[in-house]
Formats: sequence, structure tokens, C-alpha cells
Amino acid sequence: MPFYDYDCDACGPFTAMRPMAAYADPAECPACGAMAPRQMAAPLVGGGPVVAAPAAGAPSRHSGGCGCCAPRRGRLSAEAV
Repeated sequence: MPFYDYDCDACGPFTAMRPMAAYADPAECPACGAMAPRQMAAPLVGGGPVVAAPAAGAPSRHSGGCGCCAPRRGRLSAEAV
């Protein structure tokens, strides 16, 4: 069973292990016994800085072959297909 986050109006946030079928149902607060609604996670918007890939032939800024700066291999161009 997964853990879900809930927010009691009187006691504050708590975590409870619930069946997946009951994910949207309120849970009983362990401190006061009141039914608390599930607290939904905020959507992830934005994030870190945008890093553009370097021009062809430019050295990679990342070590270990991260793939974001390396030229793509094994892809056929539309002309070759």
C-alpha cells in the first residue's frame, strides 16, 4: 500500500498508508481523529536553467557522456530513409 499526504485543519499535515482504491478518500487524523482531505502535490513548473547544446564540433561541458551535448548517432535522416 502506498503512502499519501493529508492535511488536518486542526493538527496540520500527516502521512497515512492507504489502499490505492481509497486514494481520494479523506483519512482519519492520528492526533485528533478528524477526517482530513488528501493533500495534492503541486505541479512541477519550470525547474532548473535551460542549457542549450553546443554547436557541432564544440567540446562537451559535461563529462561521462551525458548525451545532452554529444552528437546523436544511429539516427537516420529523412533523406536516407
